Amino acid sequence: MSNIQLDIEWTEAASRKIEKLMPRNAKDKDAYLALPPVECLPMEGDVLFLGPDGKQQPFIVAERQYHHDGDADWTIILILDVPHETH
Repeated sequence: MSNIQLDIEWTEAASRKIEKLMPRNAKDKDAYLALPPVECLPMEGDVLFLGPDGKQQPFIVAERQYHHDGDADWTIILILDVPHETH
C-alpha cells in the first residue's frame, strides 16, 4: 500500500488572496483547509472554493504534480492560482 502525502502550493496572487481570507495570527494557528480524500482530488482546471464560512473564494488548480519519494511514498502537490479576472 502506498503512503501518500498532500501538499498545497500557491501562486503569488493566490497566496495574497488566501492571506486576506485567512490571515495568520497567534490566535488562529490551527486554521486549515478541508480538501477531499486523495482518491477524489481535483484535476488541473478544477475550481475550489476555499476560505471561512460565508467568505469562500474561487481558486483554480493550476497544476497537479506527483513526486515519488522512494519505495511506496508519494507526494501529490496541488498548485493553486486565482481566476484571471482577479489577478
